[in-house]
Amino acid sequence: MASEGGKKKKVIAMAVLLVVGAVVSTIVTVRRHKDIEINVRKAGGKKTGIIAATAVTTAATTATVIILCKHTDFKKVCEETLSRVGLKEPRDLVKANFNAAMESILVAIEKSYTLQVAAKDPMAAKAIEQCNELLHVSIEDLKRSVDQVNIFDLPKLKQNIIDLRVWLSGAVTWQETCLDAFENTTGDSKMSMWKFMETGNRLTRNSLAILDGVAELSVDVQKSPRKVPRPRPKPLTMPISVNWKADLTINPMALRQDTGNGMNNNPADSQPATVGGDSKPMTGNRRMLDQLDDDFQDPAVHSNLQMVGDSSSKDDEIPTPETKPVMPLQQDDNTQYPSWADGPRRSLINADPSTLKPNAIVSQDGTGNFKTITEAVDSVPQKQTEPFIILIKAGTYKENVAIPRHSNNIVLLGEGPATTKITGNKNFIDGVSTFHTATVAVNGDGFMAKDLWFENTAGSEKHQAVALRVSADMAIFQNCVMDGYQDTLYTHSYRQFYRRCNVSGTIDFVFGDAAAVFQDCHMIVRKPMSNQACMVTAQGRKDSHSVGGIVLQGCTITAEPDFLNAAPMPKSYLGRPWKEYSRTIIMQSFIDKNIDPEGWAPWTGTFGLDTCFYTELDNKGPGADTSKRVKWKGVKRMSPREASKYTPARFIQGDSWIKGTGVPYDSGMMNI
Repeated sequence: MASEGGKKKKVIAMAVLLVVGAVVSTIVTVRRHKDIEINVRKAGGKKTGIIAATAVTTAATTATVIILCKHTDFKKVCEETLSRVGLKEPRDLVKANFNAAMESILVAIEKSYTLQVAAKDPMAAKAIEQCNELLHVSIEDLKRSVDQVNIFDLPKLKQNIIDLRVWLSGAVTWQETCLDAFENTTGDSKMSMWKFMETGNRLTRNSLAILDGVAELSVDVQKSPRKVPRPRPKPLTMPISVNWKADLTINPMALRQDTGNGMNNNPADSQPATVGGDSKPMTGNRRMLDQLDDDFQDPAVHSNLQMVGDSSSKDDEIPTPETKPVMPLQQDDNTQYPSWADGPRRSLINADPSTLKPNAIVSQDGTGNFKTITEAVDSVPQKQTEPFIILIKAGTYKENVAIPRHSNNIVLLGEGPATTKITGNKNFIDGVSTFHTATVAVNGDGFMAKDLWFENTAGSEKHQAVALRVSADMAIFQNCVMDGYQDTLYTHSYRQFYRRCNVSGTIDFVFGDAAAVFQDCHMIVRKPMSNQACMVTAQGRKDSHSVGGIVLQGCTITAEPDFLNAAPMPKSYLGRPWKEYSRTIIMQSFIDKNIDPEGWAPWTGTFGLDTCFYTELDNKGPGADTSKRVKWKGVKRMSPREASKYTPARFIQGDSWIKGTGVPYDSGMMNI
């Protein structure tokens, strides 16, 4: 609980910010209307009135800078950056930090070309090239954040803030992924690259923290509104203001095992999301602050694409060969709604695949439009506002597929994960960076996949080898398999949802810094090489303000028979901290005997043990006993109330972009 002194400081700070909004609005408007005679006597006299107002505004602007920077990790950088802005509205200060970050990262890219030429290690040269690619994407996230601030829609300000947090978290992740590319390189290229991008990285992380500071002030003011004195500027003869720019029935599929180990968990139907009516826009910059609530849960919008009508044919079965058991859960009692959302295309993928009329069909026998998935993806127009449905007929497709950035709203539909497989074998040992080893890489927002098998066959001896990488916001995977060994599923960035999927692997086989929720999924540990331990997760949250985290809810964590029957059985853990603020939540799940009683493993030494956030709640099974868990500072106990923050409705705002698709979905705690 905050001290009374702290509360008073926040109230005073908020009052100062309100004064800033009023005074700056007056000064800006007066300066923009020099041709209109304004009686300034009522504002304090002749020239003295303007001088006094300017002095007050300068002091208030300085106070605003301090307020916005107080929550940042790099306060000096923040204050120096914003102090150069001058007399501006509060949102101009926010934009100034975003723009400064972009400019600094651009400078880093330009300087990096000299490193690439000088690099003696071929892997280091490739890493620098990858850095240039990823830093440009980071700049795109910063740019769309600036654009969002420019067109803030006041009635939807809470959602604006949520999107900014997601995109800026993404910008930080792209920069961190740049540095990850230097793993196992020789020379000083990584250190040189970091020096080039250090300031830009700090500015980007500050941009994210500034939003948290604004939100915290807003919450305090809303809780004690009477404590905030409203400014009453003396009236001018001219009005001054600053205007801001303005059900189908779900039939959840059952996961069944060929050996008869059945599973048929029908989640309770979720209630439709209720969205409150928009309030009228208000003039004045204080609405940047006082229109936020505790959770910032004004829902994002997403295509109302229905993914229901699952058939019960064997093609819909999750493949479960003898080496991949599916264990039953323990049972106790830029985006706008598109014009087609209520039209005939809404039900395109509800139908049986044989009657479906997709935009493209991929078939190896020549009966479709394309013979490869890549050709079909290349035919998709950029920045799709409608779903582009690609039906992939049964077969094994040996190709590496990349869904480009800005190729949005692509839907990949297989004819069943047992029969429609996309496979590759790129890997780290053969000289490919982890980021580029993915058999399928998803970069376009609003992506959906159903009834597919994503595979990387490189094997344990090839180390990092990704089957699926997802760098897309609001991505959904239903009834899919992600099959590999080390680093199988790279949940890289933004918001992601997985329902009734199987993920198998050995080391860190679910990793990355997305805000990713898994419901009713199976995490299957495979037998590693000798003397290796296995980790299910390796969450990569670099910044404490980031939205990233892995949530396993209503899942099964188990191992394949070769692992369970080994003597002695290899050690396996729930996860380890890949980055300093690694965050993983496991709740309402079944944890099998393969998980070591300590639960969590260190990365190296004491790295991340105090700063990570690992917690478990309401789990069952022989591996669920938490009494012998490691006693790190970062391993927390969590109440059911706290756990609700990590349900998909709140953690990834899923009610607005998942529920309308018809994908089986529990917005809160599951009824299991």
